[in-house]
Amino acid sequence: PGPMPPDGDLGLKPDYVVASGRGTVYSFVVHHKPEVPGKKLPFAIALVELEEGVRMLGEVIGTTDIHIGQKVEAVFVRVDDELTLPAWKVAE
Repeated sequence: PGPMPPDGDLGLKPDYVVASGRGTVYSFVVHHKPEVPGKKLPFAIALVELEEGVRMLGEVIGTTDIHIGQKVEAVFVRVDDELTLPAWKVAE
């Protein structure tokens, strides 16, 4: 949780919720040009609204045939020993 506004409830204790990893495509783009180092074109990037209401951005793995409202699930792509990125796959 981030900082609270100065006029916020100072008695409120910050908390967190473990997300389900399931969500719905809110918006997306299929990237065709320019080339991106390490990526095969085209690829899709989606803004996903999680079941918990938070929106997250990430690549859609395995397809560029996506649509708004489509159900997706979180996956994690290991880039190297120090970097793992969230991504999405179409839900079964």
